[in-house]
Amino acid sequence: MIFNTWVYGVFLTCFFVFYWIVPPRGRMAALVVGGLVFYTYYLPLHTVLIVGLILATYGLGAVMDRLRDQETGAGMKGVFTPKTVLVLSLILCLGVLAYFKYLPLLAATFDGLILLLRRGAPYQLPDIVIPLGLSFFVFEFVHYLAEVYKGSVPRGSLCEYAAFGMFFPTLVAGPIKRFQPFLDQLRHPAPFKLEFLSDGLYRILLGLGKKMIIADSMIYFTGPLANPLNAGGADYWVAMYAFAIKIYFDFSGYSDIAIGSAKVLGIRVPENFDRPYFQQNIAVFWNKWHMSLSSWIRDYLYIPLGGNRGTLLFTLRNLIMAMALCGLWHGAAWNFVVWGLYHGLGMSLFRVYRKKGTALINIVEKLPALPVKIVSVLITFHFVCFGWVFFATDLPTAFQFLSLVFSF
Repeated sequence: MIFNTWVYGVFLTCFFVFYWIVPPRGRMAALVVGGLVFYTYYLPLHTVLIVGLILATYGLGAVMDRLRDQETGAGMKGVFTPKTVLVLSLILCLGVLAYFKYLPLLAATFDGLILLLRRGAPYQLPDIVIPLGLSFFVFEFVHYLAEVYKGSVPRGSLCEYAAFGMFFPTLVAGPIKRFQPFLDQLRHPAPFKLEFLSDGLYRILLGLGKKMIIADSMIYFTGPLANPLNAGGADYWVAMYAFAIKIYFDFSGYSDIAIGSAKVLGIRVPENFDRPYFQQNIAVFWNKWHMSLSSWIRDYLYIPLGGNRGTLLFTLRNLIMAMALCGLWHGAAWNFVVWGLYHGLGMSLFRVYRKKGTALINIVEKLPALPVKIVSVLITFHFVCFGWVFFATDLPTAFQFLSLVFSF
């Protein structure tokens, strides 16, 4: 189901009544059933996939737990260790993600090389329908497996884990939630409060307004991003600003609907946006934009790569690699990779400035605070806007668009 449809409105209303009628001990199962109905409506075959992944990742997590207990008790390691099972688990999850989302990109790249070299026949790829919300629930499963490996989450039952994986408000577009905070709410369900309904409906209506009134209306101004040669003058800047408005209100609107839908059920999920366009540097922007993804990238990509535990060059490498993978997560096309590299380069330059630009920092700190803040916000906002051009269209068109912007 898609949030901004009447079908979802009817579904959420019916489920809200059902959920609060069911006794507290049955609400966990109700969430599983609700998630199955919600997901099956889109494409029944893909429900088999997500159910299979839930069973597989839960089982592999249980194996990791048992192996850790055996190692602790016997003080010895066998052929299969928790780390081995973790690697197999990640291969499973990321393999499913790669097959459905990135195989077409690999095939298209391969075909491009064949065409360039004029050798061989193009690879014929069957039509692949990407499961709804695949990137989001795979990242949640990866988080769970990594935390089980570290021993930092309590053991949950299969029903608890299924409720976590099938929680329909966050299933399609996030926010990417964490297992332990969600499990705590499952095990200590809140009694119904009228504020759940009022606060939840407010967030849902706010999200619908953002999406349908503001974001959707920006489509009338973003045309030059797809056809730069059919525009001129200020149209390029209007299109770029309009897309920045569109993508923020579109995505934050969906997040508001998800947060509100969870709220009417008495469940809290992470916030996803906090005035990102009003931040003074690109690092803080990423702490405020798509916050559940940013924290996931930090915890499960940037830090495992080494984080900032090393030389400055080592840190910059990790930043660029993490942001390139962040871009690839957003879409299976090279323009998304370039968008990620662009932000990785921006964050790297800012890191160099903070580490090596002491003289310039001292000069800036002596200037009046308000003008410095305004200029910093404007610079950061425009850096992000130029990056959105790579996000909005393919690489040749993006470079063509930017060349016309700067020539104007």
